[in-house]
Amino acid sequence: MFRIFAIACLSFMAAACTVKPALDYNVDQDFSQFKDFAFVPMPENAVATIDGQRIERELTAQLQAKGISAVAVEEADMLVDYRVDIATELESYGGSFSVGVGRKHGAIGVSSPDRYKERKYGKLVVEFFDPATNALVWRSISQSQLRETMGPESRAEFINKQVALMLENYPPKAK
Repeated sequence: MFRIFAIACLSFMAAACTVKPALDYNVDQDFSQFKDFAFVPMPENAVATIDGQRIERELTAQLQAKGISAVAVEEADMLVDYRVDIATELESYGGSFSVGVGRKHGAIGVSSPDRYKERKYGKLVVEFFDPATNALVWRSISQSQLRETMGPESRAEFINKQVALMLENYPPKAK
């Protein structure tokens, strides 16, 4: 019995640690009309990136698992676009906190960080457009960080996991 309880607790904690992506969509949109999709064509001089290939492969797999077929751009009911936005965060280091006690006095000392380091990371953005109206109908933004220091295997695993999380609740449930 304890083993089942421990497994349930660990599963719950692992699920709680997952950062859910931000999601926005047009509540008036009928998502059941989208039976097939195509990716928004790349600009003429654009270079296909390795991460872009990974993202397209996973988006295609996830959408096809939901019964949405990949077709040519001219035939698509829905256009899919994606990008990796660059974001930054400041990391501080060098500060300290100390407590001292003497014979007659006690003291607390605090110093602010001496140095700051800017870290850049990527945030995956996936958007769906209705080609009939050229309107954005659905968007999801990953809240996890795609770091440049990740190796090829960890990048592929990260992208697969994020795309699956982003499309977990697609299509939105009709109210």
